[in-house]
Amino acid sequence: MTQHSQITTLRQNLADQAVPLDGADAAVLIAIFTGSGEPEVLLTRRPTHMTSHAGEVAFPGGKRDASDASLTDTALRESEEEVALPRACVEILGALKPARAKSGIKVLPVVGWVRDEPALIGNPDEVESLFRVPLRFFFEQKPARDHRINFRGIDLVVPCFRYDGYIIWGLTAYMLVEFMRQGFDHAIDYPWPPILPGVLVPQK
Repeated sequence: MTQHSQITTLRQNLADQAVPLDGADAAVLIAIFTGSGEPEVLLTRRPTHMTSHAGEVAFPGGKRDASDASLTDTALRESEEEVALPRACVEILGALKPARAKSGIKVLPVVGWVRDEPALIGNPDEVESLFRVPLRFFFEQKPARDHRINFRGIDLVVPCFRYDGYIIWGLTAYMLVEFMRQGFDHAIDYPWPPILPGVLVPQK
């Protein structure tokens, strides 16, 4: 599948999944870049000094502000604040279903195509590093099942993707799996800990 055909497929498959104005507490941007010659998704790693999700890989995004006219505005504003991604460069293609973070907030993934190659700079207060993963990686690689975490005093082994020294797990990995499924009809076997029903899965 060529770069052009992948974007066309993504646009077609998300055409009936418009971004809702409300229905979530926060929004993230699944930003797809094509300037390198193949589609890539943008991810960040949060600084270890943060009080929540420290050191974890995440999409740019955050909680909705009262000044945000929509959840699209939330995703674009947060992306501009975190990685200096100009909203004018982003074409919104649609959205996935909201999911709940382990903190309990409901998060809406907004999908956007970045047409240009803007110079991105991570805000050191919120971003330790930023990187891009080719979508080809998620077509070709199966998730590992060996990442150990402690959640509310319970030791768990959770599925994850490992890419270039980064560990992608939790809600971010789940959203990537759903993005591949809804955007490209590509199913990824991603087992989820049954001990956490209703916490890290989409709201029914």
